[in-house]
Parts: sequence; structure tokens; C-alpha cells
Amino acid sequence: MSEAQASHEPYAGKELGELPFICTTNMVDNYCEGIAVDRARYAGPTDWEKPVAPAMIVGEMDFGFDGARFDNAFGNLWMRQEWEFFHPIVQGRDYRRASRVLDVYEWRNRSVVKQEVSVYDGDKLVVRGIHHQSFLLNQSSGKVALRDPKKKEGVRKFDVPEGEPIQSIDRTVDLEMCGVFFHGRRSYHTDKQASEELGFEEVVVGGKMTMAMIGQMLEQHFGKGYYEGGTLDVKFTNIVWPDDHVTAKGVITKEEAGRAHVTVWMEKDDGTVVIVGKATAAK
Repeated sequence: MSEAQASHEPYAGKELGELPFICTTNMVDNYCEGIAVDRARYAGPTDWEKPVAPAMIVGEMDFGFDGARFDNAFGNLWMRQEWEFFHPIVQGRDYRRASRVLDVYEWRNRSVVKQEVSVYDGDKLVVRGIHHQSFLLNQSSGKVALRDPKKKEGVRKFDVPEGEPIQSIDRTVDLEMCGVFFHGRRSYHTDKQASEELGFEEVVVGGKMTMAMIGQMLEQHFGKGYYEGGTLDVKFTNIVWPDDHVTAKGVITKEEAGRAHVTVWMEKDDGTVVIVGKATAAK
């Protein structure tokens, strides 16, 4: 690897600079159509009683930072996402994003980039996210070896915690939805050939998309309690494929100091759990 290539690759402590961000009407339209959310629940130019944009539009925030990912993107999968929400995102407002690589670490046979993105309205912190994105750097061709989720070491049935269930969200995710959600861009989340180039036999439904369903469930239950002061921390445990029917679920396990603590997860109809995590929101 040349010196120029080495400096381009991610490494712990690497500053990725700043980029502008505007949440456009098209972004919100694609989000709502892509995961089948009623667009009318979000504010227009004269309706400020509603949320101004989906909280999970933050999935757009890490896009465009050069040097945050390895050039060898073979087998690229999200492992974890952590979010802190301080203020809602307003459509059409100018924001700035700052990002850095917090760490690069090994997990099993994967190299993981831990990237932080902070979004500001002037000097006011609006939202902060930490992304754990994994790569198979020891492979650049062939097929990604995926274990049967039912045969993984330590696999067990997900134990639903005790507490107050919240209203679930379920969707059958098809390729058309993926294409809309990702703005018509060709990638392994929308195009089978692109997916095969990264070692997968089928399109990989994006973690950004399934995470949005978890967040949408929380936003619809808690409202401002989630998108003005909530948190979300999820791990991606299995891949969602086109035409899978998935259900986002949550249980309030504890209420403390005016905040609800929630266990969240997403599962397929056969019981395969694809996301596990936790969240908090003001009651």
C-alpha cells in the first residue's frame, strides 16, 4: 500500500473534517415512502405542531465523509449504531456536520471502523451518532461466508423482557421500497449485481432502513420524548433480505427520573432476531 493510500484509509483519531447538511423535502419523502410511513405526520411550511422531520433521518448524516471507510468494501456490514438526540431536525435549515474516526478494531474476522458524527445548528449540538461498520479486509472476491442464524454458537431464542409493550411496526421489505429509501442510488442495498460485487448472493436490506423502523416505532410512541432528548443503541445480528417480513418491537422495562428505558428488537416471521438494542425517552 502506498503512503497516499495509507493516509486515505481510516485509522484511530483521524479527523474527517466538516460538511454541510440540509434535510430536504425529497429526503423526507423518500424516507416516508420507503418504509411506508404516513407523510402527513410531518410538518409542512405552516404546521409546526408536528415533528419537522423523522428523527431517524439522521441515517443520512455520515454520507460523504472521505476516508471513513476502507477502499476494500468487500463484505461491508453495519454492526452497531448509537444515537443521542438533543433537538429535532428542521427541513430546509442549514446544519454543519463534523466527523472523526474514534477507533479501528478487530471483531472476529472483521475490521471495524468506529466513526463519530456530530451535527450542529450553529454552535448548538443537535444530534450525535457513533457508527460501527465492518469489513472483510482479508478477502476481496468470492462469496461472503454467512452462518445460518439458527446454527450460530450460543444462539438462543430471544427472551422478551418483562414490562409494558409498545405498539410494534411491521413491514414486508421489497426491492422497490429499498430503491426509494436510498434515493434511487445503485448500491448493494438496491441492486443485486452491486451486492454480488461485495460477495453477497442477494441485495442486503440496509441497516439504515431497518434501524429507521425501530426509531419510527419509538417516535410514534414517545413523540418529543424521543426526538428531543432520546437515545438509541442497536446491534445488527442478522441480515434482512428482500421480501422478508420484519417486525420492530419494544418493551418499556423501567421508568426512572421521568425517563423510560426500552428494550428494542426486530425479528423475522421465523423468529430470527436481526436487531437488538436499547433506547431511552422522556415520559
